[in-house]
Amino acid sequence: MTGSGEPRLRSAVLAAAWARIPGVDVLSSGDGGPLTRTVKKIIDPLVVRTAARPRLGRPLLEPAAAAELTGVLLADAPRLRATAAWFTHLKRQRRALRITAGDVQDVCFPLAYELATRFGMPGPDAPETAAAALRELHGESGEAGVARLTAYLADPRVAADLTAELHRRWHRNSDAGLAPEDAVALLGEFVDRLSDTAWRALADSAAGHAFGLALRRPAGAGALAEAVPGLPGLGLQRGDSAAVPPLRRQDETGPEILERSVERRVRATLRRLPADEREPVAGLVDDELARVAAGFGLGRPALAACFALGVVLAPALRPLDGAAAGGPAFARQLNAQVAREGYVLHARRALAGATPLTPRPDTELVRELREFAKQFLGRLWIRLHGFDVRGDLPAGAGDVRDLVTGVVRSTSLDLRTKVRRALVARLPELEAVS
Repeated sequence: MTGSGEPRLRSAVLAAAWARIPGVDVLSSGDGGPLTRTVKKIIDPLVVRTAARPRLGRPLLEPAAAAELTGVLLADAPRLRATAAWFTHLKRQRRALRITAGDVQDVCFPLAYELATRFGMPGPDAPETAAAALRELHGESGEAGVARLTAYLADPRVAADLTAELHRRWHRNSDAGLAPEDAVALLGEFVDRLSDTAWRALADSAAGHAFGLALRRPAGAGALAEAVPGLPGLGLQRGDSAAVPPLRRQDETGPEILERSVERRVRATLRRLPADEREPVAGLVDDELARVAAGFGLGRPALAACFALGVVLAPALRPLDGAAAGGPAFARQLNAQVAREGYVLHARRALAGATPLTPRPDTELVRELREFAKQFLGRLWIRLHGFDVRGDLPAGAGDVRDLVTGVVRSTSLDLRTKVRRALVARLPELEAVS
């Protein structure tokens, strides 16, 4: 007989706890334990949250961890019973709607848990609710997905659990195992060479995550400003260290890139993924919590490295000031291309010069032009977040150069349109003083 102080197989601990929960037969295997997919789709990501509690995900559990895992599972027993009941309705409605996309357990297990969280045990209107949830999941409209996300985050218990989870993950991921100075050196080497060899070294390293995580430390931006002059003014965060992003959009306090809410990020995911490729919102939120906790809010090291590269290049992107004197050669080249644009020359002379042609310069437009680097980074982050959601990665140094150049170009085109409108609106004034 195994002594009480010896490690136990995690599968045995789960099976013993599961046997104490009645009413979950449809989620159970023939021997009475949870199905493998129940563990993969419900227990680990949604109940235990092993990403935040890795000690509870190990194959062998010490007695304290075994007791904790048992307690977590049993505490969620009412919701798991409701999940089993909702799964029965979802399976029935899936057949009625003739939906065949995806494996029924892969698709419906997390959706059933989401419905259990929102509604508890199914009521008289459960068939209609299950059918509506399936139609939304499999593609009626993006608005439906946003509505389900809003309803999910509006549940006070869910919001409290997710906020606590967000803080746990944020503070646990405080060190990528690479010194920020070494990360900046790797970035500098790639900027200098722009070669596939340098890119592979950078993409395979923790440099991007290390750089991003360093910004969370007290006075993080100030400490890195020597290596990246102008870093504190790039709109990454409000203070000298990044704050934990809020869960809900209504709690955002500003436009800073690294402090966007989880809700805003998941809304972007809903826009980017076709309906038949989306997980239920509970899974999308959990995926985003993992990204938020990573350096620069991007899960894949290569994408975090791409954004860190953008941060290194950004301070030299000042087209309204003309040719940049400092910064990497690649950044100076990008800046020169934009600075030569006719709209920038016109804007410099007509709107933002020391003696502007118009007596009432458009201060908002001038501000946007002066914050070109900030606008560039915002667009770059959005592009990379889309890559992360879809699982895309740059294949080599050429792809990275094209990505950065393309984002600079799109930022420039957007500002060109705004300048053109401003100049047309001020044309009578400009003609009067010309």
